[in-house]
Amino acid sequence: GFVFVEDPALSETEDEYIGILVSRESSFDSKGSRGFSSSDASTAAAAGDWMRGARTAAVRWVLKTRAFFGFSPRTAYLSVFYLDRFFVKRTIDRGQSWAIRLLSVACLSLAAKMEECRVPALTEYPVEEYRFDHKAIQRMELLVLNTLDWRMSSVNPFLYLNYFASKLGGQHGGEGLFSRATGFIFATIEGMNLVDCRPSAIAAAAIFAASGQPLTKASLEDKMGAISTCRSLEIDHTLSCYNMMIQESRKPQKGTQLHKVLIPCDVTSSSFPSMPRSGDAIDDSSISTRCCKRRRLDPVGSYDCTCCMSHKNNSD
Repeated sequence: GFVFVEDPALSETEDEYIGILVSRESSFDSKGSRGFSSSDASTAAAAGDWMRGARTAAVRWVLKTRAFFGFSPRTAYLSVFYLDRFFVKRTIDRGQSWAIRLLSVACLSLAAKMEECRVPALTEYPVEEYRFDHKAIQRMELLVLNTLDWRMSSVNPFLYLNYFASKLGGQHGGEGLFSRATGFIFATIEGMNLVDCRPSAIAAAAIFAASGQPLTKASLEDKMGAISTCRSLEIDHTLSCYNMMIQESRKPQKGTQLHKVLIPCDVTSSSFPSMPRSGDAIDDSSISTRCCKRRRLDPVGSYDCTCCMSHKNNSD
């Protein structure tokens, strides 16, 4: 069984480390994060509907591809975080599905280079009906890097799971707790804009949901208030994340999808390091053991990936 060891010196060090993580959490202005702006209300609504659908498709592709390559949950989360940050600053023309897919590949590739020890060649990413050459993906990677001001290192919920499991998991701790908590995080990632959500709040909500503890605002205030490092977390925000996780987990087939697509079979506490990992240098090292079958259409390698994108005006 899995046992949490209470060591006063270690606990004090952990508290300090978690405090540093919380202080590092950045707040991004999510105004206009749908990826479109328009002075015409009906046009804006239609564009927003298309963008929500495009984001959902992008997230699903990221999660499926994560499973295909065996990437860690951190890589998938970071990739979606890049997507959401990108959409805060840039617009994408309605109907440009190829640009959404190219952006998805670039974000996942960059996240893999930050988190994984080995990364696939750019042309190994499965793009289904599209066909991108490595130069097109590299140009999109550079656009993402410039759009995000090269701020690619980020605090993520998985850095908190060990700590919150020991502090908030109660009698429900164990190896299965981490797998369940990861499942709850990814159960909501399709509908949760990660720019709007603090990783610490997501992690705390996931531990509560995974432990099966019924949660109200009053009980949450009591639990969080008893831990000094949790007092800075927004109660309403954490409760909102928790409620969303519970709601999403009850949807038909959600559990099956999580088990087969999102959660690796070996997720344990050791999957989530107690100290942050430094990102690997960006390169194009190849894993040649997998290849992707794709229909041959006109290659978009010669396309300008900025032709259907523009900077967002958030002055409204």
